[in-house]
Amino acid sequence: MKRLEISVSSRFFCFLVLAKGNSKVTSTTDTQLPVILIGAMTPSGVIGDGQGMPWDIPEEYQTFVDSIRGQTVIMGRKSYEIFGPDLTSSRTIVISRDSQVSDVPVASSIEEALELSRTFGQKIFIAGGAQIYALGLPHADWMYLSEIKKDYEGDAYFPEFDRNQWEIVREDDHAKFIYRQWKRKQ
Repeated sequence: MKRLEISVSSRFFCFLVLAKGNSKVTSTTDTQLPVILIGAMTPSGVIGDGQGMPWDIPEEYQTFVDSIRGQTVIMGRKSYEIFGPDLTSSRTIVISRDSQVSDVPVASSIEEALELSRTFGQKIFIAGGAQIYALGLPHADWMYLSEIKKDYEGDAYFPEFDRNQWEIVREDDHAKFIYRQWKRKQ
């Protein structure tokens, strides 16, 4: 029986997959958990228009929901007000200067949110908005980004990132969007 070892991120997880017969996946964790930026944007980087996302693509939104199910999600207050109440299948932490956000833990900084997230022992997803993406980008090991094929106008943008520091490890072309998983190069 052959063994195939896949390193999701050498610091965080090591998966062992048996190549024949019954598959068994085991993981060992370090003190860190993977931090993943997740979102959708247009070719020009638009992620929102003040009311949410200016597109309605159920298949793309389902990809987002499936990815975060059962995991920890960090988002800003405005994003939480738009999307958060619908994310009942994940643990949500809101970054806000206003500690009065109800029903969820509130952190005052990205560092505080990440520290709290690590206590839950789950993957950590950062789901926007623009300022939270910018704060989270230096901490991210992965990005799960959908590029919407049509351009839309908006007032919120995904932050610029050095593509030389990242590699695309998965790309799925759908009718209205391209889903990519980016991994930070070691």
